[in-house]
Amino acid sequence: MRAAEWIQIVFFTILVVAAWKSSLARRRKLRITAFATLAIAAILAARFTSYFLPPRFSSIVRDWLPAALLLVPYWQIGEFFSGPDSGIQAKLSAFDVFFFKAVRIQPARVSIGPLLAVYLELAYVMVYPLIPLGVAALYLGGMRQDLDNYWVVVLLATYTCFAVTPFVPALPPRVLSGYDKFEIPPNSVRALNRWMLSRASIQAITFPSAHVAASAAGALVLLRLEPRVGLIFLWVALSIAVATVVGGYHYAADVLFALLVAVAVFIATLWSW
Repeated sequence: MRAAEWIQIVFFTILVVAAWKSSLARRRKLRITAFATLAIAAILAARFTSYFLPPRFSSIVRDWLPAALLLVPYWQIGEFFSGPDSGIQAKLSAFDVFFFKAVRIQPARVSIGPLLAVYLELAYVMVYPLIPLGVAALYLGGMRQDLDNYWVVVLLATYTCFAVTPFVPALPPRVLSGYDKFEIPPNSVRALNRWMLSRASIQAITFPSAHVAASAAGALVLLRLEPRVGLIFLWVALSIAVATVVGGYHYAADVLFALLVAVAVFIATLWSW
C-alpha cells in the first residue's frame, strides 16, 4: 500500500470511530460510515486490480484515485455540523477586523473593478481542478515516481484542516450581517461559485481553509520538483488565498492558518523524499 492510501484509509476510519463515539443522530453516523466504507473499498479495489488487469493500468488508477476521494472526509465532517457557534464566529470576525486594520485595509472602501472581480472569482474556481492539474504536471514532467510524495503533502495538509473543523463550527463571512465585506461587482463567475457552493458545500467553513491548504501544499511540492511549473501553481494558490478572503468565502484567519499548515506539513515531510 502507498503512504497516501494509508493516510486516506486511516483518516476515513478515525472519523467513523469519532462519529460512533459522539452523540450524533444514528442516520448521521450511518452516512459517515457509508462514505468511509465506499472510499476504502475503492482504494482496496484499485490496489488489487493488478492481479486482474495490466499493472500499468492499476498504477495509473492509484495515481489518480486520491483526487476522486480527496473530499470524502469533507462530507463526513459535514455530518458533524449542526449549526454555527456565535462566539466562535464573533472571534473570527474580530480577528479579521484586527488583521485588516494591521494591513491598513477597509474592505467596504476597497474599489474592486469588474476585471479584478472576475479574476478573483476565476481564481476561486481553480480550487477544484488545481490538485488534479498538479498530478498532470508530474505526469507531463516525467515525475510519476514523486506522486506519492505529492499526495502525502496534499492529503496531510487538507486533512489537518478537516480534523480541526468540527471544533470551529462557523458560517462563512459572506452570509453574516454586520461583517465588513468587500464589495464585489456581480459577474457570471461569482454566480457560478455561489451556485456550486449552494449545492456541494456543507454550508460551513473549514478551519483552516482546506482549499487554501491543499492548493498551497501542492504548489510547494511542485516548486521543489519543477520550479518553473511550481511558480505558476504558487501564483494560482496565492490568488486562491486572496480570492477566498475577498469573496467572503473564508475569514482571513482561515486562510492564514491554512498557509501555515501547508508550509508546516511540507517542511515536516521533506525527510521522506
